[in-house]
Amino acid sequence: MADVSESLTDLRDRWDEAGRADPFWAVLSDPDKTGNRWAPDDFFQKGVDEIASVVKHLRSHGVVIEGDRALDFGCGPGRLSQALATYFQEVDGVDISPSMIDLAVKLNRQGERCRYHLNVAGDLAIFGDSSFNFIYSNITLQHVGPKNARGYIKEFVRVLKPGGVMMFQLPGRRIGMKARVKAMIPASMLATYRRARYQGHPAAEMHGQPREEVIAFVRGLGAELLAVETNHDAGSGWESFRYTWRRSPSGAVA
Repeated sequence: MADVSESLTDLRDRWDEAGRADPFWAVLSDPDKTGNRWAPDDFFQKGVDEIASVVKHLRSHGVVIEGDRALDFGCGPGRLSQALATYFQEVDGVDISPSMIDLAVKLNRQGERCRYHLNVAGDLAIFGDSSFNFIYSNITLQHVGPKNARGYIKEFVRVLKPGGVMMFQLPGRRIGMKARVKAMIPASMLATYRRARYQGHPAAEMHGQPREEVIAFVRGLGAELLAVETNHDAGSGWESFRYTWRRSPSGAVA
C-alpha cells in the first residue's frame, strides 16, 4: 500500500471530524438540513433516486450494469452503496473517514452484500486487478486534489473488469465573475481564506480539472469514453461533469 501523503492525512482527519459532527449534512449540504436535521430515511432515499437515475442513464446508452460486484468510492455513511445493492450481488464502499465507515457499518441494511473499507492510501491496493463490474464516485474526487484524483482514477481502471463501466464526477473550471477574481489570488491564500470562512469543513475544499485534460488522461489509460454530461454537483461557481467510461474488453491498462 502506498504511503499516506500529508494531504490525505489532513483530509482524513477533517472528514472524520465532519462525520462525527453532522455526517449526513457533510455529504448532502442542504442548508435546511444542517445541525443533524437529515432524517435517515430521506437521506438514503436520495441515494436510491440517484442510482435509479444512473441506471436509466446507462441504459439509454445501451449499457446494463447489473452484475456481480460494484465499488462506491467515497461512500460516506453508505447512501449510494446501499442503493447499489439492489442491482449487484456485492457492493464495496470505500471512504477516508473512520467515523463515516463506522456509521455506514452501523446503518447497513444489506447484510453481507455490502462491505465497508477504510482507505487512507493514495491507491486501492486493498482490491485486486479486475475486481469490479461497475465503479461509481460522485462529489468525492473534487475534494482530494488533482494529483490524488488522477491516482484514484488510474486505480479505477485497474480494478475494473475488462468491459466493465465506471462513472465519476469532477468539476472543470471555475466560472463567473468570482472565478476571475479568485484566479488573481495565490492558491495558498485562497485555501487559508476558505478554511477560515467554512471553519475547516473539508467539503469547502474544491479542486477542478479541465474536461479536455481528464478525457485525455483516462483515454491514455486505455478506457473508452461512453458519455460526458454537465451537471450541477460541484455547486455554484464551477462547471461540473459526469464521465462514463468502459474499460477495454481486452483488459489492457496503460
